[in-house]
Amino acid sequence: RVLQKYKGKVPADVKTKVLGEINKLTGSKSKAATTKASATATTAITTATSDDSLLQAIDQVLPDKLMGKLPAGIRTKLSTASTNKFEKLSYWPGLNDQAHQISIYTPPANSAKAPLIIYVHGGSWLSRPKSAPAWVSSFVKNGFAVAVVHYRLSSEGIFPAQIEDLNTCLRWVKTNASKFNIDANRIGLWGTSAGGHLVSLMGTSANNAALDLGLGDKSISKNVQAVCDFCGPSDLVTLGSQMQPGQQWDTVSPAAPLSLLLGGQATTRSALALQASPTTYVSANNPPFLIVHGAMDTIVPTSQSQELADKLKAAGVSTELYILPGTGHDIEKGGNIELARQFFVKHLKP
Repeated sequence: RVLQKYKGKVPADVKTKVLGEINKLTGSKSKAATTKASATATTAITTATSDDSLLQAIDQVLPDKLMGKLPAGIRTKLSTASTNKFEKLSYWPGLNDQAHQISIYTPPANSAKAPLIIYVHGGSWLSRPKSAPAWVSSFVKNGFAVAVVHYRLSSEGIFPAQIEDLNTCLRWVKTNASKFNIDANRIGLWGTSAGGHLVSLMGTSANNAALDLGLGDKSISKNVQAVCDFCGPSDLVTLGSQMQPGQQWDTVSPAAPLSLLLGGQATTRSALALQASPTTYVSANNPPFLIVHGAMDTIVPTSQSQELADKLKAAGVSTELYILPGTGHDIEKGGNIELARQFFVKHLKP
């Protein structure tokens, strides 16, 4: 609230309060450590003369592990404080609706062309987030550009509307890469849950004519160099016809999120469910995959990730599969973020 309230010069008492909160959060045990941390923070914060520079100063001294304790609005401000921001652009010609928005965050303009991570959100194909992921800043600091993409939800269009949008977005990004200092030949995809399903589908079907849908110059390749799938469904036929022990997420009833995506139950829309399944398109020319899933996930069965990984490996595709013991569906956090970063460094950095 403080950061949103004050415009222009930040009053000294506000800086002092912010510094005090940082010191309480960091909880340095030794007096020397506290003094050193306070001195570093004080130098950065007391020299800040605007909201933006204060945000950047806080970002420098606030440990990443504490980001999750902050309100969502403040996390978003901090996560993008030190980046070039191109927000709420439209990638679909003639449309300016929320369903076809892309926000791009890039390193400083004087740096070399950056590899790009396109992030596709989850939400059961039913909802979209209000802000960018909190990890954006750390990835930009490590030389990546990040694009956060929206697509039509199932209430706005049944499948294949989602892949039409994402194909259009990918070709738009490649066409306009130079405008954002992005390397169009080094692009990775990352999604969680429903987003994991969609990025896996993009990665496996890139060279399949059946899903070459959407707008844009069809001569522009839809190939990407890496795909990171966090707990995404991969075989919608089995997902919509087999209830798993302990599964809490409805996938089989007419009102299930999967049924809404397909415009009917998977058992009666099996051809469309097959078309929408990443496992349908697995081939030797698929890009490297990182697949991460919680062993205790009651939303998307781990068998979905296991099946996709098995098929990718059988086709000779470089595939890393991590089934996390004692972990549920909420895995886009903590050390898993670093796991994803290392994967993208391996496949996108020269």
